[in-house]
Amino acid sequence: MKTDVGEYVECDGSSLGDSLRDELQQQYDKAFTLSDRDARAAKAVADEIYVKAGDANDPYWQGLSRYLAGFCFYNLSEYDNAMEEFEHGDQIAQEHNLPNLVIKFRNGYGAIFSRLGRYHDAIEQFTEGLKKAREMGLKSDTGHFLINLGEASLLMGDAAQALSFELEAEGLIPELAGESRYAIDVYYNLAEAQSRSGRTEDAERSYRRSLETATMVGNTLSEVEARVRLGSILADRGHEAEALAVIEEALRLSRSCGFPFQEAASLLACGRIELSLGRLEEATHHFEMAVEVADSHKMGDLLSPALESLSTAKAAMNRFDEAYHDLLKSVEAAHTWSSSEAIRILAGMAAGYQLEKMKREAEAEKVRREGLESANERLRTVTSIGRSLTQSLEPRDILTRMWNELSTSIDLKLLGFGIYSPESGVIEFPGLIESGVLQKASSVFLSDESSLAALCVREKRVLYYATSDEARSALGDHPIISFGSTPVTSETILYLPLFRENDIVGVMTVQSTRDHAYSDDIIEMLEAIASFTAIAVENARIMIRLNKMNQTISGEKEQVEKAALASSWLAEHDSLTGLSNRRFLERVLDENIRLATLEDNNIALFFADLDDFKKVNDAYGHDAGDRVLVAVAERLLSVFRDADYVARVGGDEFIVAAPGVKDVRSVALMADKVVASLNEPLTIAEGLISVSISVGVALFPEHGHSSQELISRADEAMYLIKRTGKGAWRMWSASVRSDEPSWSSGMLGQSVV
Repeated sequence: MKTDVGEYVECDGSSLGDSLRDELQQQYDKAFTLSDRDARAAKAVADEIYVKAGDANDPYWQGLSRYLAGFCFYNLSEYDNAMEEFEHGDQIAQEHNLPNLVIKFRNGYGAIFSRLGRYHDAIEQFTEGLKKAREMGLKSDTGHFLINLGEASLLMGDAAQALSFELEAEGLIPELAGESRYAIDVYYNLAEAQSRSGRTEDAERSYRRSLETATMVGNTLSEVEARVRLGSILADRGHEAEALAVIEEALRLSRSCGFPFQEAASLLACGRIELSLGRLEEATHHFEMAVEVADSHKMGDLLSPALESLSTAKAAMNRFDEAYHDLLKSVEAAHTWSSSEAIRILAGMAAGYQLEKMKREAEAEKVRREGLESANERLRTVTSIGRSLTQSLEPRDILTRMWNELSTSIDLKLLGFGIYSPESGVIEFPGLIESGVLQKASSVFLSDESSLAALCVREKRVLYYATSDEARSALGDHPIISFGSTPVTSETILYLPLFRENDIVGVMTVQSTRDHAYSDDIIEMLEAIASFTAIAVENARIMIRLNKMNQTISGEKEQVEKAALASSWLAEHDSLTGLSNRRFLERVLDENIRLATLEDNNIALFFADLDDFKKVNDAYGHDAGDRVLVAVAERLLSVFRDADYVARVGGDEFIVAAPGVKDVRSVALMADKVVASLNEPLTIAEGLISVSISVGVALFPEHGHSSQELISRADEAMYLIKRTGKGAWRMWSASVRSDEPSWSSGMLGQSVV
């Protein structure tokens, strides 16, 4: 996180005379300059300021000296000491009613929370500080809070939001020209956001600007940080030798100035480049040093990736046992330091690490026994199912995905999973698949003595019966409950409990008409799949609760939409497909138009509308129509680049903004791909459904200079396709509005040459 202890201090609230104020300002500037090279010396100067301000009975400078001292400890990765200094200074500011100073401590607290992996707490502090700074008209504080909110957004995985914050911060650079540190931090964080958004060349330019400014003003800490990230970008672009030289200089500087966090980051970056070059010994050495530094200084956000990288290097050297243990340590470290949201994601990762262990064991068996291919096939099945399951919230869709994968790998008669509700004591089966046919939903009570599913949940253990007689014996005198009205025909019956951390959330059953159908290897594979299923079930359980809550609200749809708008994420995204909505698209498009104007770049805008979508709803129902829209969204995402913006703006209308397109030929190829993406039928729970799509295209700057103008013209081009053929695309031209249309460069549904 970036500080705002910059070269100039607004001293509202200070009672000092001009002479002493100037003296303290000079000492403050000296300490600020030192803090990036010799943080302990800077701390000593901050203490001198505290004593002089105390003698002069000036609480403002006393509190400000504690703010500076806190960031000195922060640079040294001594977070407990940093927090004590911030709390001391904050108390002084609160007691003496110094709002300009109180705001600064929101930045200090947020920086520590972010470094410790408590990103939600960090964002809360930065957001509160930004609000107050704007209300009070404090430009410098406003800019620094924007910078840090952008960085926190990146750590939470929201590159688009981060880019928005950093671009707003960049706009304040002319007003804060006297703060060289501010420009350094803006360019650095802007580069981070550009890199995550796939704009690699822009990111390299921004990193270089940050590095040049930091070097020019002697800001060693910022120079080190910029070097590390610039080196990583250069390595990604194939310039490994230059990258290593840049990062090794960062490592030298961080060690000479006593910056352990930056030292660990430099070691990690060096190791990754060496690993990509096949220098395994050197990479392992650097990763081991990074782990040592990160662990000794409680660097939660670096310890886990350092351990994971060390595991990768050791695995490449066939040191599998060490690699596996390092990987487990990485998961434990991530669990310790991450927020609750990150913990949910790590549960899915943990199952993946278990699969890595299974894969190593299978490879070790390669020279000792046959059957390697079947073991690998099981691993592929588990990996595919795990990746697929955690992407869905709809229980019946989850079940269908599982059946499609498992039915080709094992003998399968019946597959299902139940969602357990501790509050009601009921296990709800949203559906079961028997012989490939999706059955209706059913449920059992936890107390039911005739249910194997209830027995599995009560005893929290795997139940495996090689024959139906064994299953009947397990229930004593109670008959086995069947699903629906059909008699029990399964011979081999397996029930697996589904756990999330220490809580049981459901049960999964796999059954076959053959006895002794499942070997120990297959059961082990199914237990691994159960880890992923537990995540999917937990997500489905949350969705079921939300649906039940929504059913109690009068005017359900209108109220849900209002509730969605209350959330900053839902306010800018479509709740059905997860795509951006029109509001977000227009904001991002306007910003990209501004950048494209400055950089002389092009933007292509695609307005797409499904053909005859009403027929799908009429034939299959609106639930099926929703699933078709989700599937179409996935097809569109697969066509466009990561840096493009795909949005759903109406019932069956989608808009895509593609900045940085090279020429009209590239646009035509992209439009061809959009139309062709729906040539293959969509697979949903109801079966295969075919739809086509009509697309209108408009270009910046040729066809418009604002988001509204581009959208309107792409819409016009799309509706002309609707009237003249459907299932094709058209580029807008002035003749689109005429009674006798003139095809734009002959581009109806074909590439331009």
